Amino acid sequence: MLADSDTLDGGQRKKSMGSINADGMGYAAMTGIGDAYVPAAAVALGANSFYIGLLAALPQFLGAMLQFVSLHVLRIVKDRKNIVVAGSFLHALCWLPIIWLLLYPGELSVPLIIVFFSLGAGISLMINPVWSSWVSDIVPENERAGFFANRNRLMQLVLFACTFATGLLLRELSLWLGAAAAFGVIFALPFLSRLSTVFFNSKISSVRYDLQLVREIKLKHLFLLPAYRNELWFLVFMAFVNFTVQFAAPFFTPYMLENLGFDVGMLGIMTAASILAKIVSYPYWGKAIDRFGNRAVLVSTAFAMAFIPIMWLFTADISWLIAFQIFSGFAWSGLDLASFNFALSMVGRELRPSFISKYNAFNGVFYAAGSIAGGLFLMTFGSVSFLGYSGILLVFLISGVLRLAGALIFAPKLSTSREPENKAGDRAIALNLVAVYPMRGAVNNVLDGWNFTRKAVVEGTSHGSIALRSGIETTGHALTEGGRKLASRIAKRKQL
Repeated sequence: MLADSDTLDGGQRKKSMGSINADGMGYAAMTGIGDAYVPAAAVALGANSFYIGLLAALPQFLGAMLQFVSLHVLRIVKDRKNIVVAGSFLHALCWLPIIWLLLYPGELSVPLIIVFFSLGAGISLMINPVWSSWVSDIVPENERAGFFANRNRLMQLVLFACTFATGLLLRELSLWLGAAAAFGVIFALPFLSRLSTVFFNSKISSVRYDLQLVREIKLKHLFLLPAYRNELWFLVFMAFVNFTVQFAAPFFTPYMLENLGFDVGMLGIMTAASILAKIVSYPYWGKAIDRFGNRAVLVSTAFAMAFIPIMWLFTADISWLIAFQIFSGFAWSGLDLASFNFALSMVGRELRPSFISKYNAFNGVFYAAGSIAGGLFLMTFGSVSFLGYSGILLVFLISGVLRLAGALIFAPKLSTSREPENKAGDRAIALNLVAVYPMRGAVNNVLDGWNFTRKAVVEGTSHGSIALRSGIETTGHALTEGGRKLASRIAKRKQL
């Protein structure tokens, strides 16, 4: 039975929010065991740079195209819950042919894996606007930043555990079964994980949504109407961020496996380091959003993202690379949380499904374009050297420069009716959020630890000194008294 958002009682809302968290953890398990290792599985089957770029691009591009049918599906099916449950089930089914192709590889295994993986991811992206609209009606607006920060933290915790454990398990299974078959066996788990989200979504309350309220923001509205200027700049900003990120992102895995000689176990450790940093960072970014707003965090993390690929140019030392992964997780957690909350706050309830679909479409197209552009660049200019860098490292350099340029150009344009326009102090806030406040927190923790230790030592020394002095005084008093009594006895004997 459908209920209005306002008619959900506290128990129903709490139970639904718990199921939303459980759904997120199931999805994270699928991602950590499956999505994170699909590129490695493709490499094990002999995929080249073009296929790796296509593997990153096609799921996003297909998802972007399916955004344009998302609202039509909502008008036909009408119940948002049914759409999400059905979409989750179809996504789970797409893992079955991938498992088969890895257990029984052939000449077309790599392209077919890309097709089925892209189809599943595309379906998941298609239902995302419906899901976002649905859960935003369940989670009160004043609780969203904290709730989704906690949800993301739980998801990253599951993602960390699954990614780390899967890397170690794959290392052992590969010795027994071979690389491709090991991936095939492991990928049964993401299939089951995605099935679990079907169950958890079925437990969330189905909130009534008046289809007459479903208004659409068309592309021409975004580009021609001044009323949608803020929405357009946000979409362009995030699209460019995704383009510049994906120009390099698909090639970190091949770089670690082929150029640095890492095995899947070390790949799992590297990925887990970034995820662990996200887990630790989400509460910090949630509090930062509450204090400074989504926009300040979005701008800060966009600038921080520019330095991530550039850092990889200077060393191949594992310790430093793990440190870079930790910084990457810190920056990504803020960007993910702020961009999602920023998108939800841009428009009202009646426009939210349409706007989220455009948001996903913009991101998907530019996400795919960035991956393809990076792959084509490697194929065409892979032997070109610039500033001493070539191949994948040159791709990392270009990605970093483009990220910085995008942040400088587009960040000043970001604004919503609920958040302030660009201020002169934005750069100071960005520096504080990314560097000063986290460092201050770390320093405070160190100082707190030092103060505690110093206090314990001082108090312990003081107590010990008092005890020692008291003991010496007591001993001296006892010796003096004993000596006096002994002298008295000797004197008495002499008198006798």
